[in-house]
Amino acid sequence: MMNVLRFLLLEDSPLDAELVQAMLTEGEINCELIRVEIGADFLTALETEDFDLILADHALPSFDGISALEIARNQCPEVPFIFVSAALGEELAIEALKNGATDYVLKQRLGRLVPSVQRALREAKERRERR
Repeated sequence: MMNVLRFLLLEDSPLDAELVQAMLTEGEINCELIRVEIGADFLTALETEDFDLILADHALPSFDGISALEIARNQCPEVPFIFVSAALGEELAIEALKNGATDYVLKQRLGRLVPSVQRALREAKERRERR
């Protein structure tokens, strides 16, 4: 049995969360998705648990992805961070990558999610092995 990966998902839409889970399952990525909607829960999750990957929407009612990225960079810089967003313009995407995001996937193109996640996990593993 392969280890189940733990992914933190910052997403306010249950439907989008289901879509993400479905894509990952279809892509044979064996993971448990822990969904949070607000900044406080995001921070608590990072402080109390270990994650293999963070997936984050960019625009949430009370919180935004760039703040989430900043928190994640401070709390667990080695964990890959991928934006999954419908509303990530090119400028924001570039800013996100500059600020340390691993990648971004548009919700309209969720087919990119699995390859993006696989690459992020592989790169994180290689970094750990080098340490």
